[in-house]
Amino acid sequence: MSPALFSSLQVGTKVARNRLFVPPMCQYTLENRDGVANYETAQHYGALARGGWGAIIVEATAVAPAGRITPWDLGLWNEHQAQALEPIVADIKAHGALAGIQLSHAGRKAATYRWNQGSGTIPADQGGWQPLAPSELALADHTRPQALSESEIEQIIAAFAKAAKVASEIGFDIIQIHGAHGYLLHEFRSALSNQRSDAWGGSQGARNRMSEKTVQAVHKALEGTDSVLSLRLSATDWLEGGLELSDTVALTRQLPQVDWFDISSGGLAPAPIPVGPGYQVGFAQAVKYALAGTAGNGSSGVASDGAKAANDDATSGASTANSAPVVSAVGLITNPASAEQILVTNQADIVEVGRPALANPRLALAWAKELGTKLDYMPPQYARGF
Repeated sequence: MSPALFSSLQVGTKVARNRLFVPPMCQYTLENRDGVANYETAQHYGALARGGWGAIIVEATAVAPAGRITPWDLGLWNEHQAQALEPIVADIKAHGALAGIQLSHAGRKAATYRWNQGSGTIPADQGGWQPLAPSELALADHTRPQALSESEIEQIIAAFAKAAKVASEIGFDIIQIHGAHGYLLHEFRSALSNQRSDAWGGSQGARNRMSEKTVQAVHKALEGTDSVLSLRLSATDWLEGGLELSDTVALTRQLPQVDWFDISSGGLAPAPIPVGPGYQVGFAQAVKYALAGTAGNGSSGVASDGAKAANDDATSGASTANSAPVVSAVGLITNPASAEQILVTNQADIVEVGRPALANPRLALAWAKELGTKLDYMPPQYARGF
């Protein structure tokens, strides 16, 4: 029997050849600071393209200049950026993987240094800019953000929709909205970063509105295409008074437009996260079972006890769904046996492997061999290495 990890999967209108995906990971390599993909970008994704993955999701790509996490990030708000990405998309698809892109707005975490060069907001005289957010609540070492007006919120939603349409036109199979890790949509969802009293805050329903309206706008922009719509969410803030798993499960039930929920956690602010192997898998399982109308017991060989308890709470009383989207697990899934266990125990439909893929872009090929399966898409020039 072939491993579940290397079985195909229907994701919206697309079919992934296997269930091992590369998640979006920022590279910060655009030295021209113009959001335009360059040689380094092409080399990075070209190496992954030849690695046997089911799908490769291009890193957080800002929908507006002020939405970049750093000045060295990708963007998709002008024609030059689209033209530079087009051959990268074609290369990924030519080697058999689905090509995805994560569209993002960094919110109050914008204009920061590269991860290995410092922390906090870059001063304006060094190339930084004014961060934007739901409320004027700053992180440590960060400039106090400017609270967005309602018209500015609508402009950002429109920017997501425009970028999604362009991404589909240049060939991306999957359009993912970044709603996690403390960036703008996540900031709107959490009471710890959103203290508005208008239609965009004040209750969990109002705080969810930014995510809901963005998904609706992107879905409308993709009408008439076969692009898959994905949403990445932080399941919990891991902080008292912040988002809990039950909040995230409730939101996913309100978004029938989404084909794939990518479930992560944290990132809003420093938090006591019990990091360990597969520590976020229970969150994916909770969402998966809730959307399928199944109350799971939360048992998992890889999920943390905290995630198991949260799963039990969130999946009790789950409603029936007619056609459930696929759900992915991500975070410290570092070996093929663990990845396979997640799938065969129905904790998730997709396993994403990030940092190990940075270390070895052809990790999927290596894991296939370790699980004893022979891939008909093994690149012949690399077969001798496995």
